[in-house]
Amino acid sequence: MQRQLIGWLGWAGLDTFGRLALLTGSTAILSRLLTPHDFGLTALVLIIVTVASVFVGTPFEEALAQMRVLRRRHVQAALAAAWAMGALLLALSIPAAYALAHFYAEPEITVLLPVTLASVFFSGYSDVMTGLARRLNRFNDVAKATLIGHVVGVSLSVGLALLGFGLWALIAQRVLVVIVRALALQWLIGFVIVPVWSNAQLRAMRRYAGLSLVDRLADNLTFLAFNSVVSALYGVTVLGYVNMAMRVVEPIRGAVGATAHNFAFSFFAAVHNDAQRLKQRADLVMARTSYVIAPMFVGLAAVTPILLPLVSGPGWDQAIDIAVCLGIGTALALPPRLVFTALSAKARPEFSLIGNLLGVAGTLVVLIALQSYGPISVGISRVVGDALQAVYAFALIPPGLDWSRTERLASVLPSWAISAAMAVAVVGLEVLMPEWHGLLALGLAIALGIATYMLGFGLFAREHFRGLILAVRPARRGEAAARR
Repeated sequence: MQRQLIGWLGWAGLDTFGRLALLTGSTAILSRLLTPHDFGLTALVLIIVTVASVFVGTPFEEALAQMRVLRRRHVQAALAAAWAMGALLLALSIPAAYALAHFYAEPEITVLLPVTLASVFFSGYSDVMTGLARRLNRFNDVAKATLIGHVVGVSLSVGLALLGFGLWALIAQRVLVVIVRALALQWLIGFVIVPVWSNAQLRAMRRYAGLSLVDRLADNLTFLAFNSVVSALYGVTVLGYVNMAMRVVEPIRGAVGATAHNFAFSFFAAVHNDAQRLKQRADLVMARTSYVIAPMFVGLAAVTPILLPLVSGPGWDQAIDIAVCLGIGTALALPPRLVFTALSAKARPEFSLIGNLLGVAGTLVVLIALQSYGPISVGISRVVGDALQAVYAFALIPPGLDWSRTERLASVLPSWAISAAMAVAVVGLEVLMPEWHGLLALGLAIALGIATYMLGFGLFAREHFRGLILAVRPARRGEAAARR
């Protein structure tokens, strides 16, 4: 398990930082070739396609991963249902595109939406294959396929932008990544799936698939409702600023969140019938995950005032405050969500659903209530929505899991405190050099942040610091134990 974990973390890290580098580079190019209006318009189309893709394959990914006994016919039935839903959604997208084009007075939507939505057939196949890969503990292959998809898709989309294809370059980035990822995952897993409809097999997955669908739908509806309300209150151009802020934070959030959930789920599921062992694993995993995730996103928020202008170029200043808020919200939400992962391992995904619904409600209420404050209300609303999910994760009484509220809160509070101290140091440096920008300033800010955090981590959380060091240096575990 130790060797598996190190391999998974290595490929997951390469995937995450590879995606970050690719998307940052592409954003630096695309933001100089396209306008905020272009980014806002494609954001409207892409979030609709993202929500539609949830109906196609997402519920089956979770259902296949958690089934006690998985057979070939389960996978075949899942793909058949996914593609049937994809065909229905593609047919509905045509009249929907005309209606949206009329509503927003953007005629390009009539073609952009159906063409982009056709990618759900590949995303559905990819989700089913990912569920199978998770069942087989083939996390490395999932990370490899995702990285390959981004290398090919992002590179080709940048080429299209340089050739003058404008909006289609942004659309192509999503479509090409999805297609190449599906093909790469099929090649790596080597398991050919043929869709075969089976009511009996679908009924066996119905409960978990249904709850997972509603859970992920609630999560993605946050972005759909969020984007719709932003465009209604502030217009498509401001939505373009929001999209730029999301391009800085969301790719990392998605990769880190999915990696943390998938890894933790595999460890939790192995002891799901032993409440005491599950509680011990969940407490340790959430604590050590928080020591990695919290500084990552708090640090990203702290350096955003330097980073985003370097990436986007001039004219995107309104995106900075929004991106800062997105980073803070992610640091608050992701570690506590492992409480929901532990409950999902016990076949209780409804708690994740409730958390997502609370986040949606809080985000929209604050967004509408603070509209008089301008675009900053967009960022504040996301922080509130993420914070509500964290509060619920700490407040709920988990059934069949003797894990107290105090223990759960104590697992993440130290990492948040040390990360906050790191942010204070970085922001203090930025205040001292307000006119100093560029790669040198970014490098100094990052170096100071890492040094400050590692110092606090080593001083105030020695046990977890030592545990993480041993996790990445397994060969020396026996030596370290002997010294103690």
